[in-house]
Amino acid sequence: MSKKTKYKCIHEHSADLAIIINQLGYEDLHNWLMIASGIKKVDFSWNRFDKTDSKEWCRPAYEYDVAKGNISQLYINQLTVFNYVWGGFENLLTRRYSKNQIKKNGKINLCIKELANLDELPIKDYDVFEQRFSFFFNYCLENELLEYKKQVPKDKIKIIYNIRNKFAHGDLEFPEDIEYNFNFKNPVGLVKLINCSTRIVLFHIQSLILISDKGSTVYSFLNNMFTNIDLDDYGDDLFPVEFILENLHMKEINKVA
Repeated sequence: MSKKTKYKCIHEHSADLAIIINQLGYEDLHNWLMIASGIKKVDFSWNRFDKTDSKEWCRPAYEYDVAKGNISQLYINQLTVFNYVWGGFENLLTRRYSKNQIKKNGKINLCIKELANLDELPIKDYDVFEQRFSFFFNYCLENELLEYKKQVPKDKIKIIYNIRNKFAHGDLEFPEDIEYNFNFKNPVGLVKLINCSTRIVLFHIQSLILISDKGSTVYSFLNNMFTNIDLDDYGDDLFPVEFILENLHMKEINKVA
């Protein structure tokens, strides 16, 4: 299978994760992820009201609005999905740690500390996604698509937390189309960074649930979750949750003996 089609998109990834964790009692998180998975496109129009009549008398202004609208549409779509996935992540952390723990250490720090006990996240090809995130993060910094004044932490989820806070506090940059801003490199890098961030958050959700629910069995919908499975090859569709969660983002899975 080619690299292009090796992994599910974040929408399908979110939906499949929601189906599995709902069986384990994570109903609220399930709802957040189902909403994220169902977002196809945010209905958006740049300069919607156009009170200056730029479309009528100024072609360059109109062309700028079209270009700005197109890149903003891509960005808004990714930000919207990201925020619902992040909302689910915070819901999980609030449920996982006590109020005293959160007050003393913060939810993200608690998550990082818990996962630090692992050599790496128990996710197939996690290093591929981590490298992809690092590439687009560094690209955005080098090309001034993103301002990051803090010291860059080693934990990707901490970087994502800080990027999320920039959005929440009104400090996140919005991309300009390169045709109208020659100081910018391709702003799609910023859009892809948000996509990569969403994926990393989903992996942290999977890993935390895998730790706490290891040994549980779930109905896997195996032939629907993965493209290379014929359910007739298996006597049952119940599998250990760790086997499913480690591979959930893959389109194909190694067949179970």
